[in-house]
Amino acid sequence: MRDDSIESGKIVLSFYGDDFTGSTDAMESLTVHGLRTVLFLDVPDRAVLARFPGIQCVGVAGNSRVMNPSQMERELPSIFRALRELGSDYVHYKVCSTFDSSVEIGNIATVLRISQDTFKQQSWTPVFVASPDLQRYTVFGNHYAAMRGDVYRLDRHPTMSRHPITPMHEADLRLVLQQQGAGAVELIDVLHLNGTQAEVWDILQRKLANQPEAVVFDALTKEHVQQVGAVLARARQTDEPMFIVGSSGIGHAISAIHGHSHTAPKAADKDVEMHKVDQLLVVSGSCSPVTQQQLQWALNHGFEGIHLSLQAVMDETDSKAGLQDIVKRACDAVRHGKSLIIYTALGPDDPSIQENQRQMIDSGLQISDSGRILGSYLGEVSRQVIQETGIRRLVISGGDTSSYATRQLGIYAMEMITSISPGAPLCRCYSDDVRIDGLELALKGGQFGGEDYFMQVLNL
Repeated sequence: MRDDSIESGKIVLSFYGDDFTGSTDAMESLTVHGLRTVLFLDVPDRAVLARFPGIQCVGVAGNSRVMNPSQMERELPSIFRALRELGSDYVHYKVCSTFDSSVEIGNIATVLRISQDTFKQQSWTPVFVASPDLQRYTVFGNHYAAMRGDVYRLDRHPTMSRHPITPMHEADLRLVLQQQGAGAVELIDVLHLNGTQAEVWDILQRKLANQPEAVVFDALTKEHVQQVGAVLARARQTDEPMFIVGSSGIGHAISAIHGHSHTAPKAADKDVEMHKVDQLLVVSGSCSPVTQQQLQWALNHGFEGIHLSLQAVMDETDSKAGLQDIVKRACDAVRHGKSLIIYTALGPDDPSIQENQRQMIDSGLQISDSGRILGSYLGEVSRQVIQETGIRRLVISGGDTSSYATRQLGIYAMEMITSISPGAPLCRCYSDDVRIDGLELALKGGQFGGEDYFMQVLNL
């Protein structure tokens, strides 16, 4: 199946990412499958879009993964309306491929409810979280994710079952949604997807007769992803955009609709070419054991490290002295030719995590506020170091951290340069600040990348 809307210049898909690392993951999935994508920090108007002729997908990087339902209800309706008005075929609410969410934080059932006011013609919402490219699988409604070569059910995953803000204690995505407040949820499972397209369509129609609020789609293989794409294309029966909730696997599914295969991304123009660098700045707010290994590997292979504590950040709320001290130390390291890591924790067992949580509670704040506080601080440090030293390549590690840190950089858009490790590409930043414009940035979720990821980014 192929759609000629790509050739006509129509925007095929627009998406909102519930955090920044997830947003670049979605951009990568679309780009490597042949759809040129630009990621914006706010919904672009026509004048901004005109700076990027020929783009086929438009993304907006958000941070609703750390919002409570009331915050989501204030934030998302206007964004959904703006994305709808772009006139794309599909509007995608991009969630993490490990479905990070809870009743109180990042509630995905709240997203389903909010979307109903904007996409009134749509009686049900597809939910597709699998992404075999990232070793994320949904089988009979239960979600699985790989780590260090082994595949774990979501509620037994070494990291996600212990996530400091949204620990996942249930693997059945239908139950997760219903626990968060969704209505009836149906399932198209892997056995259904092994049938013909006509058979899958007939099964879906029987499921829809029960009037579900959402339908979860399994996927274990790329063939399943392509089958889901075909179903979505057929289900979109009007000129209105179809609203979808899911991971970056949606990019693979939608590209299959348009007849694109997995190809190496090509730079759209000279502005997204990669430049050789000798140094790298890394800032990390991730508590993941995967990131822990990456940090320790880098620190053992020539990177200099600065540990940043929440205590130090909060103690300096009314003074710039602490921030300027960190900036000075960082600039000194860069000027001495070092690649540098500024980090807040080494893995989920770092004692500073519990200390941070106690401090947040004692200060009358929510534990989830730590991402905003540390992320914003790390972003401000990064901006000043880049402006003062001219360092041209940056990694921000941690989903919550990235959402806040990136906004401090003064950029308005990003475009993928090249893949590094699936889900964490290198991107070119666009800014009206000439000291920031052209910055090469990788946003790495806690679970992504090999042990030597930071060295890989440095040596590209």
